[in-house]
Amino acid sequence: MKKLAHQQAGDLGEALALAKLNSLGYAAYASPTGAPGHDLMVVVNDRALSVEVKTRQFINRETEITRWPVLMAAKGDADLFLFVALNITNMAPTFYLLTNEQARKCHRSDPNRKQSGNCLPSAVRAIVAANDFGALQ
Repeated sequence: MKKLAHQQAGDLGEALALAKLNSLGYAAYASPTGAPGHDLMVVVNDRALSVEVKTRQFINRETEITRWPVLMAAKGDADLFLFVALNITNMAPTFYLLTNEQARKCHRSDPNRKQSGNCLPSAVRAIVAANDFGALQ
């Protein structure tokens, strides 16, 4: 089995995230293609929140994912960050939903590239449990 192309995985992660949010009873919508700073919008308590979705894929174990790249300079205004760990053998996603503040706590900048950085899976899992959508309440 081969991993999907980066863009394919990202598009699939966004579609799965959109479906998950709607299945939880939230009104969620895809942002226009190329919208700066976020991928989805979700309405919570009559307030529209922006969601940046970051997808990484794995074949055997979720620990194959070593980072979720996040460009905070461009994406840092999103209200929520939804990290998707996608098992491509069965297309089953695991979701990690963080507030902006939580995402910033787990973000590590690349000292060699001022505009880039990553959220490490271990840091993300230390902040929020898998498939916990409590940040929407």
